[in-house]
Amino acid sequence: MNTIDALEARRSVRGYLDKPVEEDKLKLILKYGNKAPNAGPFHMTVITNRDMLDAVDAAAKEAGLASGDKFTTERFSIPGYRCTYGAPVLIILSAPEGGFSSVNVACAATNMGVAAVDQGLASCYLVGVLMAFRAKPELLEKLELPEGYVPQCGLILGYQGENEIPGITRNSDLSNVNYLK
Repeated sequence: MNTIDALEARRSVRGYLDKPVEEDKLKLILKYGNKAPNAGPFHMTVITNRDMLDAVDAAAKEAGLASGDKFTTERFSIPGYRCTYGAPVLIILSAPEGGFSSVNVACAATNMGVAAVDQGLASCYLVGVLMAFRAKPELLEKLELPEGYVPQCGLILGYQGENEIPGITRNSDLSNVNYLK
């Protein structure tokens, strides 16, 4: 698959099959996360343990429902909602606070999402999942992060199933672009 085809095919998938991701595919995806442009260090924690994934879902839902944010409360109130959408893999990208940390991990997550398409997998970039680690310090401890690092985003991976909730419509006509000539 060429790069343009992978970029065209990449979608934020919100429903996954109960099928593990092969280790060789996962390692390749992580490799290309590390090849992303960056301006500083970051760390990736791969979670495949179903009990941990369920604990993250439960903690994020609890925090989301108590957030007071209208969108978050509505999203987390959907019957059966899970922030990891049943994916078998959750990668938490962490970095030191401040600086370009959020940009570094976003670039890595983007690379991994495109690499996932190339490997026949689906993905979704997540920020709501971070509420689980803020709300439950014991979950944060389980990530075994380097000192001073905090979770910045998550990426779920797996084989696409039926979407649990609709995605956001993307602008494909370039009406959101200004040209300064």
